[in-house]
Amino acid sequence: MNRIAHTTLLAAIVLGGIGLGMMLSFRMALADEMKMLSVDEMQTQIIGNSLSGKTEGGDAYVEHYEVNGTILGKSAAGAYQGKWSFRQDGLMCFKYGDGAFDGGCVHLMRAGDHVGFQRVDGSLEPQATLIPGMAPDLK
Repeated sequence: MNRIAHTTLLAAIVLGGIGLGMMLSFRMALADEMKMLSVDEMQTQIIGNSLSGKTEGGDAYVEHYEVNGTILGKSAAGAYQGKWSFRQDGLMCFKYGDGAFDGGCVHLMRAGDHVGFQRVDGSLEPQATLIPGMAPDLK
């Protein structure tokens, strides 16, 4: 009986590891297929639309990017606002408060309705889903 339990546990660990590996491989493959967006492409594809995703901490959010530079957002903590802007070097910047660490700038990438965020150091943030127009959760 003990040998059966050990074999079952080992099989569960192996299958779990395979599943995790496949998920990470899919995420990496999707990131490889994504096209880096220029400022003009971000202007036409992101501005006036919304993104829905999760932070690195796993908190869900949805944000709409107004033409005037305003971000209208909603998370589990409630509604919030921020500002977006573009830099000449192709980064999109987000500002959510007055503190030095209340925002940042990233490269945006896209594949279909998936939008990726790449930091200046090359590391990736969790992807988001592009929603045309104002997201229903924000109306």
